[in-house]
Amino acid sequence: MRLLIIDDHPMTCAGLKSLLQACYPCVQIDARHTVVGLSDLAKLADYIFLDMHLPDASFLSVLETLAAHMNRVILISAAPEAGAVAQARSRGARGLLLKNADVSHVLDGFKRIQTGELVFDDVETDGDWNAPMLTERQRSVFDALLVGLSNKQIARTLGISEYTVKEHVTAILSIFGVRNRLELVLRQQLKN
Repeated sequence: MRLLIIDDHPMTCAGLKSLLQACYPCVQIDARHTVVGLSDLAKLADYIFLDMHLPDASFLSVLETLAAHMNRVILISAAPEAGAVAQARSRGARGLLLKNADVSHVLDGFKRIQTGELVFDDVETDGDWNAPMLTERQRSVFDALLVGLSNKQIARTLGISEYTVKEHVTAILSIFGVRNRLELVLRQQLKN
C-alpha cells in the first residue's frame, strides 16, 4: 500500500507517518509539506491524507488538482470548516480525521475507510455559517436563491443553463447541510 501525506507542518507529517508505519510495516509513505507536484504524487497513492489548510494553495484549487483522485482522499484538520468539508465530501472524499483525536480513533477511522466506509468526524458548525467554501459561480447562485429567484430566472440572469443551475443548487444545499431552498433561506435569515 502507498500513502501520501500532505501537510505543511513537519511535525504532523512525521507523527502521522510514524503512526502509520508502526501499524502497517510494509506501507510506503511519502510525506510532503507543499502541493508542488501533487498531481503526479496522487496518481501513485492508494490513500491521500490531505491537510485542509495549506498556505501555498487554496483548498478549492487543491480539490481541483485532486479531482481524479478524490475517492482516495482523507481530510485531516485540527479546525475543519463545515463548508469546506461538505465541498470535499460532495466531490468524493473518503473521510475526515481530526488531528486532535486519539491515536486509536485515527487508526480505527483509517481502517474503516479501507473497508469502504465513509468516515467523517464531527465538525463544529458554530462558526461563520454565512461563509462556507463556495466557488464564485456557486456564490452567485446562492445570492440569487436568497432573493427568491427560480432556476429559470437564475439561468437567465447568469447566462447559464437551467441544468447547470440545478447542479449548483444541489451542491449549495449539500454544502450548507440543508434539504431545500426554504430551509436554506430560513437558516440564513436566522443568522442575520
